[in-house]
Amino acid sequence: MKILHVLAQLPSKTGSGVYFTNLIENFKKYNYDQKVVFATQDDYSWDILDKEDIYQVEFKTKELPFPIVGMSDIMPYDNTRYSQMTEEMFNKWMNAFRKRLLLIKESYKPDIIFTHHLWILSSMVVEMFTNSKIIGIFHNTDLRQAQMNPEIYNKYVQGLDKLDLVFAASENQKDDIIGTYKNIKRDKIIAIGGGFNQKIFYPPKEKEHSDKVRIIYSAKIDPSKGIYELLKVYRELNLDDVTLDIIGSPDDKNRKELEKYIEGDKSIQVYNVKDQIELGEELRKKDIFVMPSFYEGLGLMAIEALASGLYVITTEIEALMTLLGKDINESGIIKYVPLPRIHDVDKPVEEDLPQFRENLKEALLIQIEKVRKGKDYPIFGMDNINKFSWESLVDRINKIIVNL
Repeated sequence: MKILHVLAQLPSKTGSGVYFTNLIENFKKYNYDQKVVFATQDDYSWDILDKEDIYQVEFKTKELPFPIVGMSDIMPYDNTRYSQMTEEMFNKWMNAFRKRLLLIKESYKPDIIFTHHLWILSSMVVEMFTNSKIIGIFHNTDLRQAQMNPEIYNKYVQGLDKLDLVFAASENQKDDIIGTYKNIKRDKIIAIGGGFNQKIFYPPKEKEHSDKVRIIYSAKIDPSKGIYELLKVYRELNLDDVTLDIIGSPDDKNRKELEKYIEGDKSIQVYNVKDQIELGEELRKKDIFVMPSFYEGLGLMAIEALASGLYVITTEIEALMTLLGKDINESGIIKYVPLPRIHDVDKPVEEDLPQFRENLKEALLIQIEKVRKGKDYPIFGMDNINKFSWESLVDRINKIIVNL
């Protein structure tokens, strides 16, 4: 079987990039002939497939003299916002991707195409590859772009009803997809879930305990992720035996905000990691993972933290709660914090934030106390979590595509 994977971003660093790479890596065991199209810049290197199977669209070049256009306004690398693009920029962007897609169409003729994000590039794929089965992968940031930039959506996003299937993370996302992408039928949408890389995210053979309770946050440094509410609560706790590590790469604006909230607190460290392997190593050294986000499609990072043997605190992300199921949700491994009311997709209602911080504080104290008492990570939880590995997810996907 010939499979083409298409992504308009780097194949790493973000949730969709991680999805893209893990899908390809885990398909290798089936010995499929795979090729990829993705965006790159700044001498980025990706070696999951051989060079002849990689069709890169390079930004910050004469062909595309601007950074990669990100599905989120805040990306973990230099990026352009769709809302900032001129018509000339859109034309250059589409021509660059069309050029690579035409090369593949002429020489490769894929049987199956996985195209990430229900957005502009997927529309181009549907238009160009009329003889291939095409699966669109929904990542939620595409929905956000459509809601925030309806003029771009109406002008450039066409024909997605011709997709053969759409993969979503959860059942509740089906309503969001149908409500925005009017012509996509419900029976084409499959709630496939999400996956974690079992080779990277796993518990330590023997936990190295510390005299400190080590909390970790790893996400974009942006108000939509709840990072500043977490810092307010953490500083208010003022506990001598607790530390907080913040993993991320803030832009200049958010770096200044972080400094304002941290105020020289030596128990808080801010740094970045080079890749997922290093992130997995960092997670295994910690005790509690916190994801106080106001907006997530699935919250895969919470699953990766669970798989690494951490207690978790997260907001009530419906897709995540549905995916994990009752046994894990009620095990005490994970604590959920009710979301404040949200407007404009990812902005909390200001008057709800005091109660949100109070609930976050309560969850932190509960999980901190478990670590202090040396409570072991519940063993049964690991068996339940392992079914969300990429290996298991790709096995499910393979059963779908062989019958498509």
